[in-house]
Amino acid sequence: MRAIAVLLASAAVGAGAIGAAVKLSPAAPATFSDHHDWERSRPGPDSGRVAILIDALGRTDPVVCELLADQLGNFWFGGGRDGVGRLAAASPTVQIAKDSIGGTITDERAINRLVAELDGSNACTRRVASKLLGNSKISTARLNTLLGDASANVRESAALAAGNGEHHDARPALERALNDKAPAVAAMAAWALGDIEDHASVPALLKFVREGDTRVRLAAISALGQIEDARAVPDIIVTLRDPNPTIRRMSADVLGDFEKSDAAGPLERALGSDADAKVRAEAAASLGEISSPSSGPALGKALSDGDIAVRRAAAEALGSLDELHVAPDGLVAALSASDPELRYRAAKSLTSIADPATTPALIGLVSNNDAELRKDAIEALGNIGSPSAVQAITKALSDRDPEVRKAAAEALGEIKDS
Repeated sequence: MRAIAVLLASAAVGAGAIGAAVKLSPAAPATFSDHHDWERSRPGPDSGRVAILIDALGRTDPVVCELLADQLGNFWFGGGRDGVGRLAAASPTVQIAKDSIGGTITDERAINRLVAELDGSNACTRRVASKLLGNSKISTARLNTLLGDASANVRESAALAAGNGEHHDARPALERALNDKAPAVAAMAAWALGDIEDHASVPALLKFVREGDTRVRLAAISALGQIEDARAVPDIIVTLRDPNPTIRRMSADVLGDFEKSDAAGPLERALGSDADAKVRAEAAASLGEISSPSSGPALGKALSDGDIAVRRAAAEALGSLDELHVAPDGLVAALSASDPELRYRAAKSLTSIADPATTPALIGLVSNNDAELRKDAIEALGNIGSPSAVQAITKALSDRDPEVRKAAAEALGEIKDS
């Protein structure tokens, strides 16, 4: 394994230039730790590389710009494994320059260029600059100043930078920004507080949950779900009945993040009666996260919902409930549904539930034309482990699909060892 030292040239370079001088040198053996942020510990780009990136993105197709902006901070370091899986003609120099984008920016000129971009007219390059600025050595004092800038664009971008970089010291300024006269700024401040995940921000965020601008409310509810502080549950249960379906959807979604049984009843009611199918689907998914076996009847009833997304969510959630050993009738019926995704989710849940009463249906599934369903059925029968289940699994040892045969052998081995 080699470490790659990156020396980025700061001289004036064209947009099409590589703009990087590279040096490959042997690395001392690394001691890996789950707590070390290897991405951010790498050297970041200098002002030349930052200029190339921002200028090029500003001239490219807006869709391409947004796609690349989405990837900032998400790509893996490409310096390992000696380039296996890359085209032979790929330039190592370009790869190293690309990898530097994920490192921490320390060049003051690069930071200044990013700050200047925060008030630009191009929303995409503003977002890119904000994300890079968040992963820089910008001081908290300067970031706080940007959060109070006269331009709403700068304030919004600075909030994005603070959240993206998890700048905990910017929390007081972000909480003040929740009251910003520009909803876009207030909403981004709420989002940033969610990314920072400081429980001290909960009281400030709760003030914006029940009323006010929709975007700010959505961001506040989402942020509270990220922080996962139980103090927020009662307020979000209230917004589960909000007149705005978008607010109800967000509320149903984040209530699962808290994994509190107090929210199960309200979510079950939303699942059974909300007029918006997306709310019902989010409620079903959150009930799966809460995992209370008492939600089984409500989720079982939802298997006959008129919306396929709700039925899929209910089928999957049933497999996540703790100590649920009796499968709703609708789950077995879903095995023969016309929707393939629903069939797969139902089979997976039956595997988790392992209800002996479902054995005949699962045995019937072992001869299904779909190999994936046959594998799921074998796994479920292995969990049941009854004599008839063992007999069906044994027959599957001669299945035409090698993966199904492997699943059958593994299931029989687990039954033998149990």
